[in-house]
Amino acid sequence: MGSSQMIGIVVAPILGGVLIDWVGWRGCFGINLPLGVAALALVASGLRNIMSNPDHGLGWRDKLKRFDWLGTVLIIPAVVCLLLGLQWGGSTYGWGDVRIVILFVLSAALLAAFGWRQNQLQENAILPPRIIKMRSVLAGAWFSSCVNATLAVTEYYIAIYFQGVKGYTATHSGLLISPLLVGIIIGNLCGGLGIMWSGYYNPFMVATTVLAPIASGLLSTISLDESVVKTLFLLGSLGLATGVGIQTPLVALQTIMKQDDLSIGLATTGFGATMGHAVWIVVSATIFRNRLVAEIEVHSPSVDATLLEHAGLSEIRAVVGSDRLRDVLLGYDDAVTQTLYLPVGLTVATIFGSVFTEWQSVKSKRS
Repeated sequence: MGSSQMIGIVVAPILGGVLIDWVGWRGCFGINLPLGVAALALVASGLRNIMSNPDHGLGWRDKLKRFDWLGTVLIIPAVVCLLLGLQWGGSTYGWGDVRIVILFVLSAALLAAFGWRQNQLQENAILPPRIIKMRSVLAGAWFSSCVNATLAVTEYYIAIYFQGVKGYTATHSGLLISPLLVGIIIGNLCGGLGIMWSGYYNPFMVATTVLAPIASGLLSTISLDESVVKTLFLLGSLGLATGVGIQTPLVALQTIMKQDDLSIGLATTGFGATMGHAVWIVVSATIFRNRLVAEIEVHSPSVDATLLEHAGLSEIRAVVGSDRLRDVLLGYDDAVTQTLYLPVGLTVATIFGSVFTEWQSVKSKRS
């Protein structure tokens, strides 16, 4: 299962680039429809539940009655309000704008109500408080959130660097990002073999915490005239550094938690990873837009930065013209590299996940 996931990670940017060049950006969304149908068909026909389910004998009506509808109604708009506030704040509207304030207040209020609901339901809650209070669950969710956000933001803005600054096509850009993804695969394999040999997963979380900030920090030094070889090497290094520890939170939970609690623990970690991806991509977009306007103003004051924002990456050279192109590209390059400071901070923040995850040997769990 891990191998197929990694194959998908490697193929996705390349396939996305090909679709953008041949079909347009809508093709990247349209391809999800047949892939989603195929995935549902495979799950329906081939997936078997190997764990005992105490609710297996319940009818659909009883299962629907036990489902936490109120908790679901509270958590979804809470997340939506948070993401909208982060996306619009500082760009579409000022941070002090009443609409942004209302979004954040609504998000906080709904999250508080969701927490109250979970405490009220206890074991029947979507996220039982007993599970959330487990140290390794929170640490694993935080670690996964930071690592996944680091990779998402890096991949997104390195693609902008390759296409916008360097002038490569989307397909070529997807190929150039592959060292990051290959590094993740190699690091993941090394981490898995190391855990099997040593019995402990924590050293590999620590390795990510130590090595990833170095690789991410060096990646933020790339420039307009930089050799592509250096960028590829640093991408591979970051992939290797994150890949070593990317699966360790899941291994930790499988080792520490009881079998009956494992599914909720893994789902919580997965939710943390997804939220990290969603939240920090939105934050990075706000950072990039603000820095792009500021840097274009510095390097080429006569160019309208708003016009560049609406132009596609492949159209920058046509919109700007040859006489002002280098200055605009310098501004674009500075905006990208300054946005890449965010992954540096996120990799440093993984230290909280590394430190607070409990130490336990996977070999003792097997025995």
